[in-house]
Amino acid sequence: MMSVNNRPLGVAMMALALTLAAASARADDKQSKSSKKDSAVDAFFDEPTTPKKNAMDALQKAAGDVVRTEKKDLAPKAAVVDDDAKVQFFQVFAAEKMVIDKKLGCQPAGRDKKKLTFFSFDEVPAEGVPMSVCVTMQSKSGREMAISVAIVDPRNARVARADDVVDFRSRAGRIDHVLDFPAPIFKVAGPYLYLIEMDGKEVARLPIFDVRVEAP
Repeated sequence: MMSVNNRPLGVAMMALALTLAAASARADDKQSKSSKKDSAVDAFFDEPTTPKKNAMDALQKAAGDVVRTEKKDLAPKAAVVDDDAKVQFFQVFAAEKMVIDKKLGCQPAGRDKKKLTFFSFDEVPAEGVPMSVCVTMQSKSGREMAISVAIVDPRNARVARADDVVDFRSRAGRIDHVLDFPAPIFKVAGPYLYLIEMDGKEVARLPIFDVRVEAP
């Protein structure tokens, strides 16, 4: 019987197995590196994450504070006085004529000696009468201040306006400031205000009189 030596064949088969194993390992390593690279690229192009609820609440609160601040800074349309103004205001009234008494201050003059608290018309627009307006104020600024005043209607429209300078240098007490106005045209009924600006800043809106539409 003829015998066959299988040792060379076994060695060859082991070498082939080692070669295949090495090739498989290189393929797995290449695939692993490729997966990591793709993962990094995908992460670069991912959609931005949505902020957490707490962060969104903080942004909304900040936006709300901005809106509230802007509204607070708007010019008022009611009878108010700026608390930060360097001038205090005590009263304002209108009369057809005005005198300043040394003891009593501003006083209505003329035939009736009455304050103009309201105007009554059959209809509007209507023309009022020439008038003087006295505003009593006080300041410790110790200097001259430019004053601009206007009579405004319920729609915030100016129906009369005047400019002047107030001197607070020599008087620390109350000052009665009087300005004369021509007859205004009243286009709407309702409460009218005396708007006061000093040094270019609005500091007060004070009620002065009403315009009424009544049947004759």
